[in-house]
Amino acid sequence: MHTELEIAERCLLLFSKPGRWTQKTCARDRQGKPCPVFSQEARAFDIEGAIRRAAGKEDRGAYARFVKLIKDQLHKHPFDWNDQSGRNQRDVVRMFQDLADELRFKEQT
Repeated sequence: MHTELEIAERCLLLFSKPGRWTQKTCARDRQGKPCPVFSQEARAFDIEGAIRRAAGKEDRGAYARFVKLIKDQLHKHPFDWNDQSGRNQRDVVRMFQDLADELRFKEQT
């Protein structure tokens, strides 16, 4: 099982290329059609999908743990924040960068 910091860093890796983020569904294939998060065809992810994919099939509780961390940071449920009109991949990357920084700081103290 990965630590929260490892999961956040893996999410950043997922979003390191343009077009890897989506809204209104956990994952999409190359054609933009919704697909399962762990499908080989999955290419774009929302926040929940990225966390689930980064954590792996075995860690079914990862997203639940991240909901509290993200809500503390954004003061909104991550699903609602992700799907907000005007949101973009750069916003999501910044959120994960800030979260990773907080997790690194907690590890040092």
